[in-house]
Amino acid sequence: METKELILKKALDMFAKSGYDSVSIRDIAKAVNIKESSIYYHFKNKQDILDSLVEKFESHMKELTDMLQASMSDSHNVNAFSWDWLREFYFEQYLFDTFCNQMMRFMMIEQFHNENMRMLYERYLFELPHKIQTQSFMMLSKLGILSEQQAIKVSNDFFASITMLTFKYLLNGKLTKTKKEAFSEETFTYINRMFQED
Repeated sequence: METKELILKKALDMFAKSGYDSVSIRDIAKAVNIKESSIYYHFKNKQDILDSLVEKFESHMKELTDMLQASMSDSHNVNAFSWDWLREFYFEQYLFDTFCNQMMRFMMIEQFHNENMRMLYERYLFELPHKIQTQSFMMLSKLGILSEQQAIKVSNDFFASITMLTFKYLLNGKLTKTKKEAFSEETFTYINRMFQED
């Protein structure tokens, strides 16, 4: 891993545990095992590290959202929305992704101290996931699998459930394989139950 990426990784490790203000350039340099002056070769200051992390996260989210939109663009393709699709795009590349998970934890801490981070927290933990989930279930309505009313109800119920499970398993303590498996199992059990009720 290149030094610049290692600086970002170690900084995020610490930011996600202790918050931005509790971590110094000296702490980051020590974690990377380089001199403090070496950090300034790659970044202007600590704020530049934060800005780079946010830019990287937003770039990842745009790429992921674009892939999701492309997979949903064919309204006649019933395979475009599947549990494999949900697991691959929404779980593996977002919720279970180490970088994304740490950014979510960091945003949770910083929302109380930094207005920009609060807006990111609201956008990426609530607004964007709800929008994507609603679009996904509305696609099932277009395919005739659910009525529009059912799609809206299932989407809202699913969003509430998956948000609760995200906080219970993925943003609570260390992210482990066991927690990911429990999250997946409870999520798919809940989804199956929702469709059986409808």
